[in-house]
Amino acid sequence: MHYIMDFIIILAFFNLIPAIFIFVISIILFKGFISYITNRQIGQIVRLDGPETHLKKQGTPTAGGVVFVIMIYFITILLLLFKGNIDISFLVLVTTFAFIGFIDDYLKKTKKNTKGLDAKYKFLLQVLISLFFVLYKFYIWKDVDYLAHPMRYRELIIPFTNIKLDLTRGIIENIIFVVFMIVYIVGVNNGVNFTDGLDGLCASVSIVIIIFYIISLIALNDYRKVELVEYNILFLFVLIAFLIYNKYPARLFMGDTGSLFLGAYIAFMGIATGFPIYILIYGSIYFIEVLSVIIQVSYFKKTKGKRFFKMAPIHHHFEKCGFSENKIVILFTVFTIIMCIISYIFMFRDILFK
Repeated sequence: MHYIMDFIIILAFFNLIPAIFIFVISIILFKGFISYITNRQIGQIVRLDGPETHLKKQGTPTAGGVVFVIMIYFITILLLLFKGNIDISFLVLVTTFAFIGFIDDYLKKTKKNTKGLDAKYKFLLQVLISLFFVLYKFYIWKDVDYLAHPMRYRELIIPFTNIKLDLTRGIIENIIFVVFMIVYIVGVNNGVNFTDGLDGLCASVSIVIIIFYIISLIALNDYRKVELVEYNILFLFVLIAFLIYNKYPARLFMGDTGSLFLGAYIAFMGIATGFPIYILIYGSIYFIEVLSVIIQVSYFKKTKGKRFFKMAPIHHHFEKCGFSENKIVILFTVFTIIMCIISYIFMFRDILFK
C-alpha cells in the first residue's frame, strides 16, 4: 500500500505542474495538427469491407502520432534540463518505429487505399530495428544494470511460478535471449497496431498500461527508475490529451505513426520493469487482437473462404455482433485494468505478502 501512496505523492508534489504544462501543450498541438491536416485534406482511408458505421470516418484527420514524437522529445528536453537524464536507446527505438508508421501513413495517402507499406517490408523493418536495439542495449552498451531484476541478469521469470530461465551462460542461451527480445518487441508493436481500430480503444487501453508501469516502476524502489517514472507520468498526459480528440466520435486518429510509436514505447517500458513476459497478462488485449487476426487468416485459408470471426481484429467482430464502439472500448479497458491488477499481484507478491 505504501507504494501506492508513493505514487500519489510523486504525482501530486513533483509532477503535477509539469504534467499540466505537458497536457496544455499537447492539447494545443493536437488542435493545430487537426487544422493542418484538414486544410490539406489528409484524412483516414476507410476499408470498404469494414463495418458500415466506419464509412463516416472517411476523411477524419490521421497520423496524430506525429505529435507523440514531438512531445516525447519535448519531455526529454525538460527532463534533461531539470534532471540531467536521457536514454538514447529509448528515443531511437520509439522514433524509428514511428518513422515506419509515418511511411505507412504517407503511402496510404498517396495510394488512396488502406494497404500502405507492404506488410513484409514493414515486418522486416520492425525486426531489423528490434535487433539493432537489443544488440546495442544489451551487448554493445551493456546497459544491463540499468534494467530491473530479473532482466539485469538476462533471466526470464515464467508468470505464476518461481521458475527463472538463465539466458547468460552460453552462445545458444544468448541467441535465445536475442530472439525472445525481438519477438517480444515486434509482437507488442503489432499488438498495439491491431488494437488501434476503434475510436479511443488503443489510447484507453494504453493509458491503463502506462499507469500500471508507473506504479510498477515505483514498486521496484530503484533510484535509476526515477526518470522512467517521470517519462511515463508526463507522456500519460499526452495520451489523455489525445484521447480528448480520439474518443467517439473521433476528430483525430493516431495512424500507424502513433500506433507503432506507442507499441515501441509500451515494449520498452515492459523491459524496464524487468518482467516483459508478463505483458501476455497485463497487455493481453494486444495479443488477443493479434491472435484473432492469425486465427481468421489461417481458418480462411484452410477452409478456402470461410471466416472464424465475423471480422478481425476481434473488436470488429464485436461490432458486427451489435456492440457499440463505446461499449467495446469500456469492456476492453475494464478487462485491461483487471489484468493489470493480476499482473501486479504476481510481479510483486513477495512485497505485498511478506
